[in-house]
Amino acid sequence: MARNDPNHDLKRLLSEAGLTGEALARSVNLAAAETNKVLRYTRKSVASWLAGSRPPAPVPALVAEILTRRIGRHITIQETGLALVPDEPMDALRATGGSAPAALTMLTAADTGATTRGAFRALPFRLTNVPPAWVDTGPHPAAGDRRLGAGELDAVAYATKYYSDTINTFGGAHGRTALAAYLATDGAAFLTARADPTTQTRILGQLSRLTHLLARMCADCGQAGASQQYFNVAAQLAIEAQDRTLYAVTLRAMSAQLSQLGHRSTDLAVQALSTAPEDSPPPIRAFLMSQLAVAHASAGLVRPSLSALSDAMVLHGGRDTDPSTPFSGYPVAALHYQRGDVHQILGEYDKSAAAFATSLRHRPAHAHRAQALTLARLSEVLLLDGRVDKACTSTERLLETFGRIRCPRTAGTLLDLRRRLVSHVRRPQVRSVVSRLDGYMAHHSLSTNLVK
Repeated sequence: MARNDPNHDLKRLLSEAGLTGEALARSVNLAAAETNKVLRYTRKSVASWLAGSRPPAPVPALVAEILTRRIGRHITIQETGLALVPDEPMDALRATGGSAPAALTMLTAADTGATTRGAFRALPFRLTNVPPAWVDTGPHPAAGDRRLGAGELDAVAYATKYYSDTINTFGGAHGRTALAAYLATDGAAFLTARADPTTQTRILGQLSRLTHLLARMCADCGQAGASQQYFNVAAQLAIEAQDRTLYAVTLRAMSAQLSQLGHRSTDLAVQALSTAPEDSPPPIRAFLMSQLAVAHASAGLVRPSLSALSDAMVLHGGRDTDPSTPFSGYPVAALHYQRGDVHQILGEYDKSAAAFATSLRHRPAHAHRAQALTLARLSEVLLLDGRVDKACTSTERLLETFGRIRCPRTAGTLLDLRRRLVSHVRRPQVRSVVSRLDGYMAHHSLSTNLVK
């Protein structure tokens, strides 16, 4: 469609959705805010799109998602008439017929390509882009020239531990592109190499874990759509590895992402728990159960939420063992963080603050990202509970920790904390903390970087 041709496709979809140009512009701005992006489109902007202009990424994808939610069926970017190029990023698993290797290749190519990286990382979260359903299957034999052995397995296991330690210590923005490049090269080669069934199953499981970690890194960077697509591929790899526990853990992560973005759904959390093997280790079942508690709380289901939280605490038993490998345990500090999350959602701020404080006491010294996330939540809930002085102390600790990590998700909380603190600015301690926040954000350009 030439730039000066009217966009009849978009006009038809707006009519079907019952949306005016002003309503669409407002919805685009609100959808962008889900991932800390500030857009200021107006009715005139939509009129320009209808006349034939095309907005930059991620707007076409945002429009497709808004129309999907409104109409109730999946709308592609191409159907809106706003696609900038014919092969603009879409649902990779859908585009590749459910092939995890092909989907991972498509995603990592878009993620690492100089001309495609920006559009891919700006993709919005799509509610209709659901994870693949579990099926009893097995790995498909590969026909590549290379043959996998113990050395490749050891290398991928080492990479999994390295990137897991990296995100947990320094935040998701550190090493995020490096992991995408690793999966685009070595990972793709391993997926197409020949191997005996046992070796192939193990390599699929390790690559599922690496893809899961990359999805977490994207989420840390505010790249919700990219994170969602990687989680979907991680789930499909877990299916092909026939690893129910790994699949359940990935669904649990996707449920957590839904909660963080403000969507009230318990489906993924329920599905994760029901899919996990009945003989899963108690810490893993506690891990799944604690997210079910958060999902129930987000949906306003108080009794089911508190019941699931109680079950998670019993299952875990308070044993703080250090997992020997990634994805194999559930630290007690993380359990108390979930407990704080549940109580905050339910408006029980005193219990929430106590849980976050307990979580902090159990955090190891090197877990800078987890410390920052927990301190941010503690500061927020203390302000909600009216304990301003303690919130100031917690925020000062957060600033000391924040300098050690690269995690835009945590950076966004600094702006929220500043907005909450300003209403108490007559207090000397509050003025001091607000001044430190302003200086910190100016030094690191956080107020502008968060909307890119």
